[in-house]
Amino acid sequence: MTAGLPGKLDRIALREIAASNARFRKGDPNGRRPKLAFMDLAGLDLDGLDLSGADLTGARLRGCSARGTDLRGAALFCADLRFARMQGADLSRADLRGCNLRGADLTNARMSGADMREGRLARQRLDGGDGGTGPAQGGVVDAATATLKGTDLSEARLDGTIAMQVDLTDAKLAGAELRRVDFRNANFTGADLTGADLRNCDFAGATMHGAVIAGASLIATALEKADLAGAVLDRALRAALAQAGNPSLALRDVRAALPAMLAAHAQWIATQGLSGERLDLTAADLAGVDLAATDLSGAHLRDVYAAGAVLARATLVLADLARGDFSEADFAGADLRAATLKRGHFAGARFAGANFEPVRLGGPEGQAMPANLERARFWRADLSGAKLRRAVLAGADFGHADLRAADLTGAVRDGAVFDGAVVDLG
Repeated sequence: MTAGLPGKLDRIALREIAASNARFRKGDPNGRRPKLAFMDLAGLDLDGLDLSGADLTGARLRGCSARGTDLRGAALFCADLRFARMQGADLSRADLRGCNLRGADLTNARMSGADMREGRLARQRLDGGDGGTGPAQGGVVDAATATLKGTDLSEARLDGTIAMQVDLTDAKLAGAELRRVDFRNANFTGADLTGADLRNCDFAGATMHGAVIAGASLIATALEKADLAGAVLDRALRAALAQAGNPSLALRDVRAALPAMLAAHAQWIATQGLSGERLDLTAADLAGVDLAATDLSGAHLRDVYAAGAVLARATLVLADLARGDFSEADFAGADLRAATLKRGHFAGARFAGANFEPVRLGGPEGQAMPANLERARFWRADLSGAKLRRAVLAGADFGHADLRAADLTGAVRDGAVFDGAVVDLG
């Protein structure tokens, strides 16, 4: 038994509690909602248990294993979750006010609507001392160095949270309230912050490659020292931050030189690289540029801002479009065989009839190189009739996309999202 805590349970007792909770949820009078307030569960195995709605107020869960555990709506007010292993756990609508998540691993956890605001808990003194209560526990939520990769935090509420060096790679934070949060040196690569409230947050030193920040509330938000290469921003915000001196948003102005660059690239293709120069448009401003029917095979278009660009019927074989913002761009009928679109943003883009099939390198017996669409976003995109045979779609988001008559034969779909999409997955 730990001092100040009622007692410590074992795995057998926890399984019985979870079974009783399952009965409770089914309306069985023999069931009971778990009451584990202030219990010492440190280091225990809670993997996969049904503890939804449990009262874990002030509980000590440091270093516990709760992989895949159902904690929906649970009360974890001021709980100690330091270094807990909670991969894939469901904490939707959980009360996490004042809890300590420092070093916890919440990879792919579901935390939508979770309350992670400040909270303090005063406990009755056990030593009979004056005042009747002991020191309060809790305060602001401490999530420093925690791992939240791929975690769903949409609509979650954080206020004043300590989140330095937290890993939020590919996390979903759309519509979340993240006021006054210290995100210094955090990793937001590929995170979705659409419409989030980021007022008074500090992102100094944060990595935000490919993060979507469009529509977020950014009053008094410190983004000047964040690395925003490839981030999806409103044009006005991009201009304001670039003017403020953020070097990661300095787009190259290549419009005047583009005709000569395209001519040199055409020569590079025709001579198989013996003369001319490979097209390098890395971090260029290509918004609205018309490159229809242009041969851009092997070109570098990484980190470009190409919203509304016209690339219909363009040849982009083996081209690198990684982390580019191609919102509303037109790729209809384009040849994208073996192209790299990894972590690119293609919301509202048109790919009707586009070809993403592999290319065999080194002749008929060579290795087949597939198109790489890993972690790319195709929200509301038109991919009708697209050829996606054997393409790598791992983690790609096709939310509300049109994939009618698209060929996904042999495509790698691990973790791909098709919510609201029109598609026959076979």
